Amino acid sequence: MKILVFGGTSFFGLQAAKAAFSAGHDVTVFSRRDPPEGFPLDIKFIKGDRSVEADLSRITLKTWDAVFDNICYTPQDAQKAVKKFSGKCGFYLMTSSEAVYYLIKDLSSPFRENHTEIFKENIEMKKGGFWDYACGKYLSERVFLKAFEEIKFPVSIVRPPIVIGPQDNTLRAYSYWIRIADGYPFFAPGWSFLKRFAYSEDMSSWINAIIENPEKSIGEIFNLGDAETISLGDFLKVSAEIMGKPLLGLPADFTWLKENGFNLSASPYSSKRDYITDIEKAQKVFGFKSTPIRQWLEESIKWFFFKYTGSKPADYAGRSEEIKLCDKWIKEKNI
Repeated sequence: MKILVFGGTSFFGLQAAKAAFSAGHDVTVFSRRDPPEGFPLDIKFIKGDRSVEADLSRITLKTWDAVFDNICYTPQDAQKAVKKFSGKCGFYLMTSSEAVYYLIKDLSSPFRENHTEIFKENIEMKKGGFWDYACGKYLSERVFLKAFEEIKFPVSIVRPPIVIGPQDNTLRAYSYWIRIADGYPFFAPGWSFLKRFAYSEDMSSWINAIIENPEKSIGEIFNLGDAETISLGDFLKVSAEIMGKPLLGLPADFTWLKENGFNLSASPYSSKRDYITDIEKAQKVFGFKSTPIRQWLEESIKWFFFKYTGSKPADYAGRSEEIKLCDKWIKEKNI
């Protein structure tokens, strides 16, 4: 297959491109970034901006068996893709996000793919930061699904949860691991609430399985994720065990933290409820299996502490003030 990848220069987008090439496909990565160090020489690379129609016109001079779009964030970009790739690709796979479920007012998990349609009257389009991201993904989905309904545009949509693994450029998991490593207390509100994560290597294999079997997925949406769910507290406990460090996470409540000026970005996996997507549909259609959580945690932790050479997470800059606030909480709670 001739496969075009948008967003194939970092993390699981790059891993998916490598996996497709290893499976014998002809892979081209299109990105406005330069190819990273170690980028496979046999994977073709085209530099350009997918939001610029002229750049899209260049790559649609030829046809593609499949397009994997890992960086569509706005309905405008979705509309350009539909316009340029109609009749130019056999299959188009868009990466959306579990974030779209946050837009549905009062929705309780587990979240199923059809909830965005069933409860569409309860969708709240909020503004700012995370909400701009969630709204952009949801509206992009609408564009692609409308194109499928009206012109049979051959699209499928996947909604991953938080993805973790080596080379994770978000540094969110590393944000916790570096705090465990420094040996001082840290805040982890929402300690007992469950989440579903996904290992990046699993994501890349699932993505390629969908690309190789478009007849099973065109016109469909799939939640993807690990077979197991885990609470934030257990995620941290297993991480600390792997690292051989004591766990000094504090399950402080959100109200106290807000009143005391804590920046919640320092605990990026915190939530105020269980947040679990239902992955039964993808498992039933494709038979997806996932790597055991402890195994992928160990592989990811080892990579960050033995191979990662980048900067510390931005939220770690205020670590000294955070430690002082932890001490205040400990004294107030007589721990």
